[in-house]
Amino acid sequence: MEKAFDGAMAVTFRPALRSVRPTAMINRAQERHPEIGELSDLRSLSLADCDKLRRSRAGLTVATAAEGGGSSLAVTGAEIATTVSGGTTAAVAFAAIAADTTATMAAMGRAIGTVASTYGYDVRDPEEELFALGVMSLASAGTLTGKTSAMASLSRLTQQMMRQATWRQMRRNVLVKAIDSTYKALGFKLTRRKLAQTVPVAGVLLNASVNAGLVNQTFKQAEAVYRLRFLSQKYGIDPAEWRREQAEDPSDNEGVVRADEELERVMEMTRSEEASRISGSRPPGPVRESLESS
Repeated sequence: MEKAFDGAMAVTFRPALRSVRPTAMINRAQERHPEIGELSDLRSLSLADCDKLRRSRAGLTVATAAEGGGSSLAVTGAEIATTVSGGTTAAVAFAAIAADTTATMAAMGRAIGTVASTYGYDVRDPEEELFALGVMSLASAGTLTGKTSAMASLSRLTQQMMRQATWRQMRRNVLVKAIDSTYKALGFKLTRRKLAQTVPVAGVLLNASVNAGLVNQTFKQAEAVYRLRFLSQKYGIDPAEWRREQAEDPSDNEGVVRADEELERVMEMTRSEEASRISGSRPPGPVRESLESS
């Protein structure tokens, strides 16, 4: 499962996230606003003007539903195949689930990239890619506590990004490691959900509807978050105001993947590694083991 998932992520997810070209949105915006020259110029427009540039979510949602139905056939086809070949093997089923999860995440990434470009943000930049993964975590959270936790993560991440002096000091490789860590954690979280749905052999229509629902939810959450961020930057609203008070029971957060915590973890590992190089000694056991495993 892990090998199939890693391979699919490498060739599917990131290209899908980055497939939204800024030039396409710029050309679209220039039809109404000739003064737009770069994607970031969209942030000088009003929120209503940017809203008018939004594309329909229907096409991507339908395509994701079709993919979900197809991958479900590979898994639930055991009943049909039993009389012919003895049924679907575990390897085939796990590979299908991993591929289905990756394709769903790719569609979610494409949805986020489309919305982000509408409001002047380019998800091909490493910092914006990390933010997009935070939005994906919000979209995949199913409880109020989980959504609160994911939103708190986005709030903190935005505050870090707005401190330009500090953000520019962050090296690109740190961001890339944080991105890799975050989307892998998100992928395995969704894989567990897919396994829970597929093991009961609930059928093709269920998996198709789940995939479509995830993409549709991603569009809605991305629109809410990027509109909020757009207004916050335009009118100087502190991103800390986005946050609700955290629920008292942290166990109800579904193990939400927090992009800000993944970034902090990678930064701490990098600092420990650099300190050990300077001192000429190896880092402490737990830190060393974490570095070696990564």
